Amino acid sequence: MRLFRHLSFVSISLGHFAVDSLNSLVPILLAVLSTPLGLANTLIGLVSTLYSLAAALPQPIFGWTSDRFGPKWTTAAGVLWIALVYSLVPWVRGRWVLVALVFAAVGSGAFHPSGVSKASEDGSWYLAGRAATAAALFFLFGQAGTAIGPALGGFLIDRLGLPAVLAFTALGLAVGALSAGGSSWERGARSPREALPKDQEDPSLGRLSRGGFLVLLSLAALRYWAQLSTQTFTPKFFKDLGYSPSLFGLITGTFMAGEVLGGILGGVLGDRWGNRKIVVLSFALGVVPFYLFPIARGLPLLGLIALAGAFNGAPHSILVTMAQKSLPGRSGLASGMTLGFMFASGAVGVFFSGLLADRIGLARVLQGNAWLAFGALLVALVAYRREGSRFASTLVCTVSY
Repeated sequence: MRLFRHLSFVSISLGHFAVDSLNSLVPILLAVLSTPLGLANTLIGLVSTLYSLAAALPQPIFGWTSDRFGPKWTTAAGVLWIALVYSLVPWVRGRWVLVALVFAAVGSGAFHPSGVSKASEDGSWYLAGRAATAAALFFLFGQAGTAIGPALGGFLIDRLGLPAVLAFTALGLAVGALSAGGSSWERGARSPREALPKDQEDPSLGRLSRGGFLVLLSLAALRYWAQLSTQTFTPKFFKDLGYSPSLFGLITGTFMAGEVLGGILGGVLGDRWGNRKIVVLSFALGVVPFYLFPIARGLPLLGLIALAGAFNGAPHSILVTMAQKSLPGRSGLASGMTLGFMFASGAVGVFFSGLLADRIGLARVLQGNAWLAFGALLVALVAYRREGSRFASTLVCTVSY
């Protein structure tokens, strides 16, 4: 694919893999540290919340910086920061390691808005306007990191202990150096003939009303809350059942592998079908596997959690590219606002999930993610009825057929 002929897209994609593979280690580390540090589910949820907030709240600022000065340095600095701080994790004693993890998350906040903005821009020029496909490929690398991170990280930590984290930080440092040294980040060095003609642009990615933008943010927040809750508490849930780090890392990695597959298919099908049907179908189809996987075992467990991840991940790139198109010329800011709100909302949500887990149990909390998917489905359907086809055609065209 022509995108991978350009160093800028290759470096941001590899950077996304490195950043999110480190991000995905947090639930594994918290599960492993829960016994020696005496971490209750509420505290695990709190740390996960603070981590996500540290990654979320600065994103509009970093997005604005990317729009103003270009994305090269914010992406490179983000990868290098998170890799350097994670390198300290094996050596920090006591609960100070939790503080180090939270500080590391700022690097993720610096990387994401400029990275996805550059990816969508490259897709608009190099893939004849298919911004959602390019964003999906960018997210593919990040979601691959979130899938491989817990599976490989659990295996390595099981055998080597916390120093196994250094294998992931070495990758981050190498990719960060590649991003900083890249010379193919100039703006405007593309042939306009590769852009999608105006009369072929997808109207579903047009400018949204204020209410439509708020609905979009709500859908992104509910989707990410379900993802973060599953990603955070699945390791602890199966650890409490007696599973080893290798096994609960594999289960968590399977969920994120589903997110990988769903993310890329959602973006590609969204561009092919004009973003029709994908969001509503994915939320609707995700309800049952989210509800059933906590009570399944063996191969059915892996199949159900993979399906939950796939249906939950499908709308991701579509929602982000819709937000970017709603603020022409400020895609970094739009990305930062959307991802920042999504991460912050998910962070607050997962904190309440942790509070509930100490009262009703982790199994019921994990099953509760089915209600988040159902709630997102209802929000999309209500948006269709209230705002008409201009916004809702991007979400629920199935209803009109």
